[in-house]
Amino acid sequence: MKKILIAIVIQLLVISTISAEMTKMNKEAYMAVKKKADSGDANSQFALGGLYYHGILSSKNHAKAAQMYKKAVEQGHVKAMFNLGTMYENGDGVEKSYKKAISLFTTAAKAGDIKSVLHLAEIFDNKKLLVHDYEKAFHWYKKAADSGYPIAQHKVGMMYKDGRGTKIDLRKAVRYLTKSAMQSWGDAQYDLGVMYLNGDGVPEDLEEAETLLNNAYINGKLEAKLILDKYQWEIKSRGLTLPEE
Repeated sequence: MKKILIAIVIQLLVISTISAEMTKMNKEAYMAVKKKADSGDANSQFALGGLYYHGILSSKNHAKAAQMYKKAVEQGHVKAMFNLGTMYENGDGVEKSYKKAISLFTTAAKAGDIKSVLHLAEIFDNKKLLVHDYEKAFHWYKKAADSGYPIAQHKVGMMYKDGRGTKIDLRKAVRYLTKSAMQSWGDAQYDLGVMYLNGDGVPEDLEEAETLLNNAYINGKLEAKLILDKYQWEIKSRGLTLPEE
């Protein structure tokens, strides 16, 4: 019993020592980043903003995080623009302002930040928001789609199909949906499968519809099973684990 107690005490001392060393190292790391940030280094300002935001190496302080991001933004730091934009969008550490958020996202998007491109599209596509604008949503989705992002290719395809934010063009709808489906995007596989099933914008092709709907189900689009069951089409798992209903 005595030996066990001694072992426990030793372990506690070791843990205490390690903890003290870690605290010292954390403080040194924080001070190093802060020193560089204070000297005007944009990457360090961005990093320090993240530390304040998440409460890493320092107390969580979203107002301070916003201040650091602003300093980095002034130097053209694209990732800081996105982070600060989301803070303005949500009123997180700053006064809520969609105008400022959209301005930051737009600047970052024009600089090539794909997260900002997609986020702008989602904002303008949200009809619950006063700023919603389907033409602008289409513009930004198309930029992402033409860069190869399947979620955006699906959105653009459906916008061409429905005439939302652009004129109806079924040929282009099929082209973008096919690009997305080829990247295993379940939503695109489902919507394109339904188009082949109904001969909507494409010649009716039940074999192609079955293949697409099978793939859609495999990739998590559970609604596809309703159609597969209706037509008594076999679910071909190709050795994959099928999604649970």
